[in-house]
Amino acid sequence: MNSVERTLRWPGCANVRDLGGLPVAGGGRIRPGVLVRGDRPRQASVAAMYGHGVRLVVDLRSQAERAADPGPSEPRIAWRHLPVLREEDAVLEEMADTLTGIYRRILDHGSRSLAAVVSAIAHAPPGATLVHCHSGKDRTGLAIALTLTLAGVASADVAADYAETAARMSLDAHLAALPGEAERARSRRLFTEVRADTMLATLAHLDDRYGGADAYLREGGLPPADLALLRTRLTTGP
Repeated sequence: MNSVERTLRWPGCANVRDLGGLPVAGGGRIRPGVLVRGDRPRQASVAAMYGHGVRLVVDLRSQAERAADPGPSEPRIAWRHLPVLREEDAVLEEMADTLTGIYRRILDHGSRSLAAVVSAIAHAPPGATLVHCHSGKDRTGLAIALTLTLAGVASADVAADYAETAARMSLDAHLAALPGEAERARSRRLFTEVRADTMLATLAHLDDRYGGADAYLREGGLPPADLALLRTRLTTGP
């Protein structure tokens, strides 16, 4: 499955893709229709989401973001709110001067939160799981990178998938929502760092400081059984 086939065109969303088809160690693949990453869905997106088989939505946004934009509802889909950022880190762009620095800070303080996200994916009901934050770039990028790494996807392929966001995300729409020119300039600069090398550096930090995604998430409380469950759920053999 190539990147064009993975693209999902849902009304109201600009950055949604199915992770199916990515290669895993041993010759297998990520199953299509099991794991989807995206920006926040709108009410107009619900029919397409359900039609794609989404039966669980994992929302990584903060309480404040959800209060400002609660998002859609669909009783046939389960919704879980699992915020990744601490309350004191509510403004992501103020956490560090570079995306790599921001991602390292999220990792260094977020093992329990990210372990809960991975566990939710492992225990999801039959069908697809959508993981999203606000724009599907940073928090979603980290959660998906950890999940794919655990499933056996090589770092280069994880990083390539992350970098696809730069071509799919509507930067102009994102900037228009920011309150001032200083904020827009900072966000515009950080957006230029949505590249494969940014995620590769982040994964290298994960290896160097924590011994890899598995050890990192175990430190955050991920049960060993969830790792096996995740791999069974997400992957198919050669």
